[in-house]
Amino acid sequence: MKKWLSAPVLVLLSLALAAPAHAAPLERDHYSFTDSFDFVDCGFVIHDEVTFEGTFMLKAPRKSTSLPYLFDNYEVHETLTANGRTLTIDHQGLYKDVHITLVGGTVYQVVAMEAGQPWVARDSDGNKLFFDRGVLKTTFQIDNKGDTDLANDVFIEGSWFLLADHGRHPAFYIDFCAEMTAYFLG
Repeated sequence: MKKWLSAPVLVLLSLALAAPAHAAPLERDHYSFTDSFDFVDCGFVIHDEVTFEGTFMLKAPRKSTSLPYLFDNYEVHETLTANGRTLTIDHQGLYKDVHITLVGGTVYQVVAMEAGQPWVARDSDGNKLFFDRGVLKTTFQIDNKGDTDLANDVFIEGSWFLLADHGRHPAFYIDFCAEMTAYFLG
């Protein structure tokens, strides 16, 4: 009797442990670049030195009428300077589209998640001022204009919403310019 019971169990176990089939990504690219610029969004000049690095991937749509799924494992380091002071901001995380559905016409609803440490700000002595970590789940709409060229896709204003905030994300809720003014001019 044991011999007959173990055969189905072994078959089920082997099926459960079998590796799922994964299609090759449509596009996979490792990127890295630097940028240097000034901005005055907060009413005074802030200089920003930025380095970006990561892996970007597009995965095939799960339905023939859907957009490709975006995946981005990123790391960004910014050095902000103004008024003789320095502030560093590090961003590290994984962004991925989780679910994409057709709303109508050429407009799609995207549900995405971002996990990691999207915002860690340090003063010039290395002390942490803000430290985010965890998972953010968001939704937004994209109009792909009926073609497959992602450069033509348009974000629908007013469609972005935070669905869930799991973890600790104080920097997500701050007034950036108020904090920059207090740090650099206070």
